[in-house]
Amino acid sequence: MDMGLRSYFKTKLFARRLKKSGLEFPILSKVNGVGSADRQGALAQSAQGDGLQIVHTPLKKYPHNTYVYSISLNRVLGYLDKELSQKLQYVFGDGFCLDGELCERLGGPPQYDYFGCNICIFDTKTLMKDVDDFAHLRS
Repeated sequence: MDMGLRSYFKTKLFARRLKKSGLEFPILSKVNGVGSADRQGALAQSAQGDGLQIVHTPLKKYPHNTYVYSISLNRVLGYLDKELSQKLQYVFGDGFCLDGELCERLGGPPQYDYFGCNICIFDTKTLMKDVDDFAHLRS
């Protein structure tokens, strides 16, 4: 099959899946799982506008697991909720890696005990290396 034709059909399939999923980019989302001390430390060092990678990393019990990874800090900030992760996996396939940005950091001392954050996810897709061990992304 001609590469141009293959590319055309891949683009059409992507557009169809995107429409069926109901996603509209950029996507604004809350980050879950930010309560651990390591992730709180990473959020304390984060600022609005920091670059993020949204990485699908399936685990045995959580096949839709999608981490939010801070590029500048080289650390996991948390993960996306199951529903959004499933939709992104449907559109982009297994092992996707999307670009994102920290929109706002929420909470924090002295008013609140914990930090949280909202992120913006873009539809730019990069291919991840074929790696079997993602232990470095878990915290």
